[in-house]
Amino acid sequence: GTPYYASPEVWKDKPYDNKSDIWSLGCVLYEMITLLPPFRANSMQQLSQKVVKGIYEPISSHFSTDLKEMVKRLL
Repeated sequence: GTPYYASPEVWKDKPYDNKSDIWSLGCVLYEMITLLPPFRANSMQQLSQKVVKGIYEPISSHFSTDLKEMVKRLL
């Protein structure tokens, strides 16, 4: 897949399981809402750091608190 949807476990080169699929679902949901991937960077190293630290721009306040919380929990 795309590095934009790779979970922190993958970036850390650690074993991964179905939690990585949940992470990817969160990435897809975020992109469906914002039309952008949640983690964007100018290099793979920067992308890795953002993913591992969970740094992403919050979705707009136009969306419900429940939807924002779901995205947060998936990511």
